[in-house]
Amino acid sequence: MLQALGTDLARTVTMPVDDSTPEETAVGRIFDETENVHKLRHYFPLYERFLTGTERLLEIGVDRGGSLRMWRQYLPDAVIVGLDINPKAARHDDPDDNVHVRIGDQRDAGFLQTVLDEFGPFDTVLDDGGHTPKQMIETFQYLFPRLKPGGIYIVEDVCANYWTLYRDQSESFIDFTKWLMDAMHAPYMGLKSVYQLMEGHPKRARRVEVPFAATIIDSVEVFDSFVVVHRSDKPKRLARAVYR
Repeated sequence: MLQALGTDLARTVTMPVDDSTPEETAVGRIFDETENVHKLRHYFPLYERFLTGTERLLEIGVDRGGSLRMWRQYLPDAVIVGLDINPKAARHDDPDDNVHVRIGDQRDAGFLQTVLDEFGPFDTVLDDGGHTPKQMIETFQYLFPRLKPGGIYIVEDVCANYWTLYRDQSESFIDFTKWLMDAMHAPYMGLKSVYQLMEGHPKRARRVEVPFAATIIDSVEVFDSFVVVHRSDKPKRLARAVYR
């Protein structure tokens, strides 16, 4: 990795801990008043950027229930659904407050489908579950194609992929994220030049064969420990170039 960065970017410097006052956000204020929740503080502006307006939120990883209460307060009109493998998390189920908890393995496609059948489609999925690459990747592979068109899929704490405790395979979710970006660009891989995209050009391609992912991934955003994948609101088509 360091060699690929080049001399200037790879040189070693000291990074101090951040004890500065965090940017004030509504999510941050709710977090400060909520017990039994753990988050990296730089996530709060990202939550406000991406979760505002969510109608159906699926959070993977309930743990002590604090985040469900946080989302309930921040998204008062949304359906909030939490998944956890620990049966003790069921105590946070509160259907009267439109907060629902289901117990199961996030890698179990059958379990995920029962949740989708009961509460879906979700416009936002937030994976804060087991934090292993296998869990992150396999859960994404099943849920993203079933996400509501125009929805977003967030995987947080991808920093855990760099820690031996969580690394259960050689491929990390960061590696998988690169593959998602490659899939998004798959329409261009079989072309020879920009002329095949150019409006009115005799060599313009009329169609290409691509993986399904290429038709539904609108964009991929990567932040510190936080990945956001946007699903397009309708099937994407081959790009058109205009030359004037």
